[in-house]
Amino acid sequence: MDFQLANGVNVHIIPTQQFKQTKVLVNFTTLQTRENAVVRNLLANLLVTSSEKYPTQTVLSRHLANLYGAAVSGYVTRIGHAHTLRLKATFVNEHFAPHVLTEMIATLGELIFHPLMVNDQFDLTTWQRQQANLVATLKSWDDDKQFYSVRQLEKLYYQTGSVMEIPSSGTLPQAEVVTNEATVAAYHQMLNEDQVDIFVIGDVDVDTVMASLRQLPFQPRESHLPATLFHHQPKEAFKELVEHQPIQQAHLNLAYTFPVYFGEPDYRPAIVMNGILGGTPYSKLFVNVREKASLTYTASSGLRAFSGHLIISAGIGADQVNQAEKLIKQQIVALQNGDFDETTVAKVKAGLINQYYANQDDENYLLGRALARTILHQAQPSDYPTAIQAVTPAKIVDLAQQLEPAARYFLEGEN
Repeated sequence: MDFQLANGVNVHIIPTQQFKQTKVLVNFTTLQTRENAVVRNLLANLLVTSSEKYPTQTVLSRHLANLYGAAVSGYVTRIGHAHTLRLKATFVNEHFAPHVLTEMIATLGELIFHPLMVNDQFDLTTWQRQQANLVATLKSWDDDKQFYSVRQLEKLYYQTGSVMEIPSSGTLPQAEVVTNEATVAAYHQMLNEDQVDIFVIGDVDVDTVMASLRQLPFQPRESHLPATLFHHQPKEAFKELVEHQPIQQAHLNLAYTFPVYFGEPDYRPAIVMNGILGGTPYSKLFVNVREKASLTYTASSGLRAFSGHLIISAGIGADQVNQAEKLIKQQIVALQNGDFDETTVAKVKAGLINQYYANQDDENYLLGRALARTILHQAQPSDYPTAIQAVTPAKIVDLAQQLEPAARYFLEGEN
């Protein structure tokens, strides 16, 4: 059920009696630049920390506790070239606690429209604390070497001066030098110019939801988002980087161009193909490389469906790298040659369909999918289980043959 509060401010209500909790997601969308990701990340953290009415995290937490243990969170993520800043509230169903929905929407309004500011600056103590927290978080991510390796592969893959090489979180060097003034400017730009999409999912009364949302002083704005937000990588020469760090386990990450995008006709067949390659416990990478050959600690593949590529990640013992990489690449060739059996395909399809049904009980998953389709202007797709079952071996081979090596990042020990 879709409504409009003002031009560029849209409401999407998903009434359901399936859940005991209600969720409200307020999403602000703009195009990512090389500079705005980190400051919007900091802003998301600031907005759910305090406000004029709730000037400390303790006061805000006490208020939420009085609303039967409600919670708010703020974070950023990216959908293709679109940078989204999201504020989410989770609270008990109104049938158990009357008026909590109205109060939570008012609380979100307070956090969004009345952040804790002094003389047109964010409260200095609060801002400094959140900046320090962001710096510490980005530093800690480097301690997870598998995560670090994937980030380095993505940066290498996008190495064309593209904004895509800057992650949606921003980078550590950017976080260390971001200013209060830049955060204020990003806040006003977000509030006045971003496309706004508000999602409400739960056992709610539509009229009550809309009456509450109409109390929020959103102003009209024009959407500046392009018709397509997908990233299409220019064809470049194969890129490779080897890095040495004092680690025990090596990390191999490979990127392949794969021109299949979220919601397109080939997207669901691509999910099956990825499931056979490395996306499920029945996959070639898991069964042949990790289990049978025991050449890796981990081995998997994943679609990047907003940017047209696929990655393969493996944790490998330092003395087995060459053998493992050779066997990994053999799995791709085997898939391209149709070397897979019907039993494996059936298991992969069954696993994907079971996961789909499990996801229908996850409000966050449903919100995320609804948001992605809204931002991308995509209609609700056809029946997922039927589409997965309809994928043929010929289509799997056809898609596998579209994989082209694009980048290799290898992290190994210093010796």
